Amino acid sequence: MSVVVGYGPNTPGESSLNLGALLARSTGDPLIVCCVIPDRWEAPGLDRTDDAYVRALRAAADQTLERARDALHQAHDATFIVRTGRSVPRTLLDEASARGARMAVVGSSPHGAWGHVALGSVTSRILHSSEIPVAMAPRGYRAVGNEKVRRLTVALDGTPNSHQVLLRAAELAGRMGCRLRAVTFAVRGRTMIPPETGLHAEDAVVAAWREQATAGLRAAVDGLQEHQGVSAPEEARVVDGHGWADALERVGWDDGDLLVIGSSTSGVVSRVFLGSTATRIVRNAPVPVVLLPRG
Repeated sequence: MSVVVGYGPNTPGESSLNLGALLARSTGDPLIVCCVIPDRWEAPGLDRTDDAYVRALRAAADQTLERARDALHQAHDATFIVRTGRSVPRTLLDEASARGARMAVVGSSPHGAWGHVALGSVTSRILHSSEIPVAMAPRGYRAVGNEKVRRLTVALDGTPNSHQVLLRAAELAGRMGCRLRAVTFAVRGRTMIPPETGLHAEDAVVAAWREQATAGLRAAVDGLQEHQGVSAPEEARVVDGHGWADALERVGWDDGDLLVIGSSTSGVVSRVFLGSTATRIVRNAPVPVVLLPRG
C-alpha cells in the first residue's frame, strides 16, 4: 500500500504535500509524489519543436519535484517520480493503481476560499474517475511537525449505504490508530417552509428529520457489532444549522481532524462520485476531506 500525491508544475502551494505526509505518517504507508506532464502536443508539430517542448516540460517537472523535496525536508521520506500521459487525472490514477495506493491526494483550486476545499477541473475529473479514496487538502493546509491524524469524522446520510461508509471509516481509523466520530447533518434552508405557515411548522419538520436521522445513525453504529476488529465511534450525533457553513462549523474541529464522506449512490459503481449534498459538505469543510468510492 502507499499514499500517492499528485503534484504538478501548476500546483499552488504545498497543501497536498502536507496532507500526503500526514496521511503516510498515520497509515505507515510509503509516500509517493507524482508529477504528471503531457506526452505530446495537442496537434502534431515539427520534430525539433516537439523535442524542445518535451525538454521544457521535463525541466519544469524536475523543478517541481525539487520544490516538493524542499517542502517535505525532514517532514517525511518520499519517492519522487515523473510520469507522462495524455490525461493528467488518468495517468495519476493509473500510477496510484500500479503502486497499490491506499488513497490519492490532491490539492484545492487556487480560486477557492482560504482554509477550505475548492474543486478545480483536474480535481473534479479525478474524483469522477477514481476507484480508490481521494483525499483533498484545503487551501493553505499545513500539518504541524510530525503530526498524525488524531480523529476521523465520518458524515452519514441515513441511507442504507451509511453502514458501509461507517465500516470503511472505522477500518481506516483503526489503521491510523485515531479516534472516530459519526455525524449526520440536518440543514435548514432559507425557504424550508413558506413564511406564512409559521416557524413552528419548520421546527416540527426539523424535529421529525432529527428523529429519523438519529435512528439511521444508531442503526449504522449498531451494525458495526457484526464486524470484528473495528471500534464503534466515540460520538455519534445529528448536527443541524442554518446552511451548510453553519452546520459544518457546529461540528467542532481540532488540529489533526479529517472528514470522511461516502460517494453518492447515484454514481458509477466502484468510483467516487460527488452528489449535491456531498459537494456542499466538501466546499464548506474547514479540514481535509477523504472521499470514499462506492463498493
